[in-house]
Amino acid sequence: IDVIIRPLACTATVMIEIMGENLNEMPSRIKGAALSCILSDTLGFRSPTTTDLDRSTAQKLAEDLKIDVQYFASELFKAKSDVSKYTDPELILMDSKKYDVGGKKLRISVMETTQPQEILGRKKSLLKAMKDIEAEEGVDQILFFVIDISIIEISSTSFSLKIRTVFSGSPIYFGSENLTVLTRPSSFISKIGIKRGK
Repeated sequence: IDVIIRPLACTATVMIEIMGENLNEMPSRIKGAALSCILSDTLGFRSPTTTDLDRSTAQKLAEDLKIDVQYFASELFKAKSDVSKYTDPELILMDSKKYDVGGKKLRISVMETTQPQEILGRKKSLLKAMKDIEAEEGVDQILFFVIDISIIEISSTSFSLKIRTVFSGSPIYFGSENLTVLTRPSSFISKIGIKRGK
Protein backbone atom coordinates (compact mmCIF):
# COMPACT_ATOMS: atom_id res chain seq x y z
CA ILE A 1 0.00 0.00 0.00
CA ASP A 2 1.40 3.40 -0.98
CA VAL A 3 0.67 6.26 1.40
CA ILE A 4 1.28 9.88 0.45
CA ILE A 5 1.46 12.45 3.24
CA ARG A 6 2.13 16.07 2.37
CA PRO A 7 2.05 19.24 4.53
CA LEU A 8 -0.81 20.77 2.56
CA ALA A 9 -4.22 22.06 3.59
CA CYS A 10 -6.25 19.93 1.19
CA THR A 11 -6.06 16.41 -0.21
CA ALA A 12 -7.37 17.78 -3.53
CA THR A 13 -4.11 19.73 -3.84
CA VAL A 14 -2.19 16.48 -3.38
CA MET A 15 -4.37 14.78 -5.98
CA ILE A 16 -3.86 17.56 -8.53
CA GLU A 17 -0.10 17.53 -7.96
CA ILE A 18 0.06 13.76 -8.51
CA MET A 19 -1.93 14.05 -11.73
CA GLY A 20 0.55 16.48 -13.26
CA GLU A 21 -0.12 17.08 -16.95
CA ASN A 22 -3.06 14.67 -16.82
CA LEU A 23 -4.96 17.51 -15.16
CA ASN A 24 -5.67 18.79 -18.66
CA GLU A 25 -7.86 15.71 -19.23
CA MET A 26 -9.92 16.27 -16.09
CA PRO A 27 -13.60 17.11 -16.78
CA SER A 28 -14.69 20.60 -15.75
CA ARG A 29 -17.12 19.29 -13.15
CA ILE A 30 -14.28 17.43 -11.38
CA LYS A 31 -12.07 20.51 -11.53
CA GLY A 32 -14.92 22.45 -9.96
CA ALA A 33 -15.23 19.87 -7.19
CA ALA A 34 -11.48 19.99 -6.55
CA LEU A 35 -11.53 23.79 -6.41
CA SER A 36 -14.44 23.65 -3.97
CA CYS A 37 -12.49 21.25 -1.74
CA ILE A 38 -9.45 23.53 -1.61
CA LEU A 39 -11.49 26.65 -0.90
CA SER A 40 -13.51 24.87 1.79
CA ASP A 41 -10.49 23.34 3.55
CA THR A 42 -8.53 26.61 3.46
CA LEU A 43 -11.55 28.79 4.35
CA GLY A 44 -10.96 30.76 1.17
CA PHE A 45 -7.17 30.86 1.79
CA ARG A 46 -7.66 32.32 5.29
CA SER A 47 -6.76 29.21 7.26
CA PRO A 48 -3.19 29.08 8.66
CA THR A 49 -2.85 25.64 7.07
CA THR A 50 -3.01 27.20 3.59
CA THR A 51 0.19 26.77 1.60
CA ASP A 52 1.43 28.48 -1.55
CA LEU A 53 0.76 25.24 -3.44
CA ASP A 54 -2.87 25.12 -2.25
CA ARG A 55 -3.31 28.71 -3.40
CA SER A 56 -1.60 28.30 -6.80
CA THR A 57 -3.46 25.04 -7.49
CA ALA A 58 -6.79 26.70 -6.79
CA GLN A 59 -5.86 29.65 -9.00
CA LYS A 60 -4.90 27.27 -11.84
CA LEU A 61 -8.21 25.41 -11.54
CA ALA A 62 -10.13 28.70 -11.51
CA GLU A 63 -8.30 29.90 -14.62
CA ASP A 64 -9.11 26.64 -16.42
CA LEU A 65 -12.76 27.05 -15.43
CA LYS A 66 -12.72 30.77 -16.28
CA ILE A 67 -14.17 31.80 -12.94
CA ASP A 68 -13.17 34.33 -10.29
CA VAL A 69 -11.81 32.58 -7.19
CA GLN A 70 -13.06 35.11 -4.64
CA TYR A 71 -16.55 35.23 -6.12
CA PHE A 72 -16.71 31.44 -6.30
CA ALA A 73 -15.53 31.16 -2.68
CA SER A 74 -18.19 33.65 -1.57
CA GLU A 75 -20.94 31.69 -3.35
CA LEU A 76 -19.54 28.41 -2.00
CA PHE A 77 -19.72 29.53 1.63
CA LYS A 78 -23.13 31.07 1.06
CA ALA A 79 -24.44 27.73 -0.24
CA LYS A 80 -22.68 25.85 2.57
CA SER A 81 -24.42 28.10 5.10
CA ASP A 82 -27.89 27.17 3.84
CA VAL A 83 -28.83 24.45 6.32
CA SER A 84 -32.58 24.57 5.78
CA LYS A 85 -32.67 21.12 4.16
CA TYR A 86 -30.94 19.37 7.07
CA THR A 87 -32.67 17.91 10.11
CA ASP A 88 -31.42 18.82 13.58
CA PRO A 89 -29.62 15.47 14.09
CA GLU A 90 -28.00 15.81 10.66
CA LEU A 91 -26.66 19.25 11.58
CA ILE A 92 -25.27 18.01 14.87
CA LEU A 93 -23.57 14.96 13.35
CA MET A 94 -22.38 16.57 10.11
CA ASP A 95 -18.88 17.49 11.36
CA SER A 96 -18.55 15.65 14.64
CA LYS A 97 -16.26 13.32 16.57
CA LYS A 98 -16.31 11.50 19.90
CA TYR A 99 -13.65 12.00 22.58
CA ASP A 100 -12.88 10.89 26.13
CA VAL A 101 -11.92 13.96 28.17
CA GLY A 102 -11.39 14.00 31.92
CA GLY A 103 -13.38 10.82 32.39
CA LYS A 104 -16.27 12.19 30.31
CA LYS A 105 -17.47 10.86 26.98
CA LEU A 106 -17.98 13.87 24.73
CA ARG A 107 -19.19 14.41 21.19
CA ILE A 108 -17.72 17.62 19.74
CA SER A 109 -19.67 19.03 16.80
CA VAL A 110 -18.73 22.04 14.67
CA MET A 111 -20.80 24.02 12.18
CA GLU A 112 -19.02 26.58 10.00
CA THR A 113 -21.33 29.23 8.58
CA THR A 114 -21.54 32.80 7.36
CA GLN A 115 -25.16 32.96 8.50
CA PRO A 116 -25.19 31.85 12.16
CA GLN A 117 -28.67 33.29 12.68
CA GLU A 118 -30.14 30.41 10.68
CA ILE A 119 -28.76 27.91 13.19
CA LEU A 120 -29.36 30.04 16.27
CA GLY A 121 -33.03 30.26 15.30
CA ARG A 122 -33.24 26.49 15.74
CA LYS A 123 -31.61 26.41 19.18
CA LYS A 124 -34.60 24.90 21.02
CA SER A 125 -35.03 21.97 18.64
CA LEU A 126 -31.26 21.47 18.37
CA LEU A 127 -30.93 21.19 22.14
CA LYS A 128 -33.69 18.57 22.17
CA ALA A 129 -31.99 16.61 19.38
CA MET A 130 -28.70 16.76 21.29
CA LYS A 131 -30.33 15.20 24.35
CA ASP A 132 -31.84 12.46 22.18
CA ILE A 133 -28.45 11.69 20.59
CA GLU A 134 -26.74 11.70 23.99
CA ALA A 135 -29.23 9.12 25.26
CA GLU A 136 -28.96 7.01 22.11
CA GLU A 137 -25.15 6.99 22.00
CA GLY A 138 -24.50 6.92 25.73
CA VAL A 139 -22.28 10.01 25.68
CA ASP A 140 -22.16 12.35 28.68
CA GLN A 141 -22.42 15.51 26.64
CA ILE A 142 -22.56 16.98 23.16
CA LEU A 143 -20.93 20.34 22.53
CA PHE A 144 -22.13 22.03 19.36
CA PHE A 145 -19.92 24.94 18.26
CA VAL A 146 -21.40 27.47 15.82
CA ILE A 147 -18.53 29.19 14.02
CA ASP A 148 -19.12 32.41 12.10
CA ILE A 149 -16.31 32.14 9.54
CA SER A 150 -17.04 35.61 8.20
CA ILE A 151 -15.41 37.16 11.29
CA ILE A 152 -12.23 35.10 11.44
CA GLU A 153 -9.25 37.29 12.30
CA ILE A 154 -5.84 36.38 10.93
CA SER A 155 -2.41 37.93 11.41
CA SER A 156 1.07 36.74 10.52
CA THR A 157 1.35 35.00 13.89
CA SER A 158 -2.16 34.01 14.90
CA PHE A 159 -5.52 32.76 13.72
CA SER A 160 -8.42 33.66 15.97
CA LEU A 161 -12.13 33.13 15.75
CA LYS A 162 -15.01 34.01 17.97
CA ILE A 163 -17.22 31.23 19.19
CA ARG A 164 -20.59 32.85 18.68
CA THR A 165 -22.53 30.18 20.52
CA VAL A 166 -21.92 26.85 22.17
CA PHE A 167 -25.01 24.71 22.59
CA SER A 168 -24.70 22.56 25.69
CA GLY A 169 -26.86 21.29 28.48
CA SER A 170 -24.05 21.34 31.06
CA PRO A 171 -21.67 24.03 32.38
CA ILE A 172 -18.53 24.55 30.32
CA TYR A 173 -15.94 27.26 30.06
CA PHE A 174 -13.13 28.41 27.77
CA GLY A 175 -9.72 29.79 28.56
CA SER A 176 -10.42 32.90 26.50
CA GLU A 177 -13.08 34.42 24.32
CA ASN A 178 -10.85 34.19 21.26
CA LEU A 179 -9.51 30.74 20.54
CA THR A 180 -6.42 30.13 18.45
CA VAL A 181 -7.63 26.91 16.89
CA LEU A 182 -8.68 25.46 13.58
CA THR A 183 -12.36 24.95 12.91
CA ARG A 184 -12.21 21.19 13.39
CA PRO A 185 -13.70 19.15 16.26
CA SER A 186 -10.27 17.96 17.42
CA SER A 187 -9.00 21.54 17.63
CA PHE A 188 -11.32 22.42 20.50
CA ILE A 189 -10.36 19.58 22.85
CA SER A 190 -7.38 21.33 24.48
CA LYS A 191 -9.47 24.49 24.98
CA ILE A 192 -12.37 22.87 26.83
CA GLY A 193 -12.66 22.80 30.62
CA ILE A 194 -15.36 20.69 32.23
CA LYS A 195 -16.94 22.06 35.39
CA ARG A 196 -18.36 19.58 37.85
CA GLY A 197 -22.14 19.93 37.96
CA LYS A 198 -24.05 20.18 41.21
